[in-house]
Amino acid sequence: MMNEESSSSPASRNVVAQFFRRLGQLYQLQLDKWTPHTKVRWVAAFVLIGLFLLRVFTKQGWYIVTYALGIYHLNLFIAFLTPKIDPALDLDDDQGPELPTKANEEFRPFIRRLPEFKFWYAISKSTVIGIICTFFEVFNVPVFWPILVLYFITLFCITMKRQIKHMIKFRYLPFTHSKPRYQAVPTEK
Repeated sequence: MMNEESSSSPASRNVVAQFFRRLGQLYQLQLDKWTPHTKVRWVAAFVLIGLFLLRVFTKQGWYIVTYALGIYHLNLFIAFLTPKIDPALDLDDDQGPELPTKANEEFRPFIRRLPEFKFWYAISKSTVIGIICTFFEVFNVPVFWPILVLYFITLFCITMKRQIKHMIKFRYLPFTHSKPRYQAVPTEK
């Protein structure tokens, strides 16, 4: 009798492990399907943020959750704007390295510290967690929300000012406007 229980236990663990492995594979499959649809993904993320804000405004609470979510999104945005290899830390000469400004200089593409897909994924996931938190009264801490708004705006301005100064100092632009298109050279007959 003791042997029967011990022999069925590993099989049940295996079934549970297989279930969660399969669930993870299906989840990853859905993420892989969403990868090429950048605009749709971001629209969905902004809809989630809108739903979160709508819930906060209609229920008149969860301002601490909103503030924490805003700070987290700000940190993600800063990581999205900064290069993977920070030129401020990689100093070769007195002024530090710079991106090429002339055609004959070496081309170094801008590589983000936080790639766009991971940025979207983290924002979407954190917003869903924020929405879930609004269903629990324990997270509804009473605060004077105008002070949180003013503090967030101040923090945003200071952080973005520092980031913009960094971008100007090391001459990089984290956004590309469009894919470069090359015109065909006309052939002479």
